[in-house]
Amino acid sequence: MKQQMTWKTHMLLGAIAGYWAYPSWEGSVIGATMALVPDIDQARSKLGHLFGPFSKMLQRGLGHRTITHSWVILLLPALFWGDTPAGWAARWGVLSHLVSDMLVGRIQLFWPLRTGWIGLRLSKTLYRTVDRLVFYAAIGFIIYMGYR
Repeated sequence: MKQQMTWKTHMLLGAIAGYWAYPSWEGSVIGATMALVPDIDQARSKLGHLFGPFSKMLQRGLGHRTITHSWVILLLPALFWGDTPAGWAARWGVLSHLVSDMLVGRIQLFWPLRTGWIGLRLSKTLYRTVDRLVFYAAIGFIIYMGYR
């Protein structure tokens, strides 16, 4: 099984990225929500449970970390929000997911080209350590920014 960040880590990083792009609670919520979208291709993910049959179809048909972990998924926010602050919060939320998954595994960033697997291969122990470090660093960052 490929290693991946936990949904909680993705949401925290997405909230930070969304806020960075659109400094408001809306930016944080949009970024956090959109940070979960790439894992729709994983039937066991939080979003995968909500979209059951669609997620299973994606996972079986294209595999995990292919189209939804590529440049293609970055077009989705443009379709829904265009060039607006909310659209940029959504883009950065999705991008935070892609980058964080590259820290603990590989994604097919240049899909449909099959030669484009990019990222770090980590052992299960190291992956869990990186996920926890990133999670707590994100919480620390949010607390710090809230008090400054």
